[in-house]
Amino acid sequence: MNKELETFTLFRKSDHGGVSGEGRVLDGTIFHNGWVVVCWRTDIEGSGHGHSSIAMYPSWESFEFLHIKAHPENKSVVVFGDDVNLKDKLDENLIPS
Repeated sequence: MNKELETFTLFRKSDHGGVSGEGRVLDGTIFHNGWVVVCWRTDIEGSGHGHSSIAMYPSWESFEFLHIKAHPENKSVVVFGDDVNLKDKLDENLIPS
């Protein structure tokens, strides 16, 4: 178990469910005890919903199963790192601008 928190961002190339949108759809943190907390960015991504929500998951595997593996058609990409380093880690071929 990692003793430091890790931050990440989830990008989607498509949104087959029509709720979260495309591009940068959420920001998250994995805490030292394994819990994952995410904040959906639907209030600023132009989806028209105007709402954002925060959710908690007991593990990375739980979050990944529900929001990544369950929707392979969305072609999700996870980038780990904080905002300071995020732009350096983006692969222009994988993540829409």
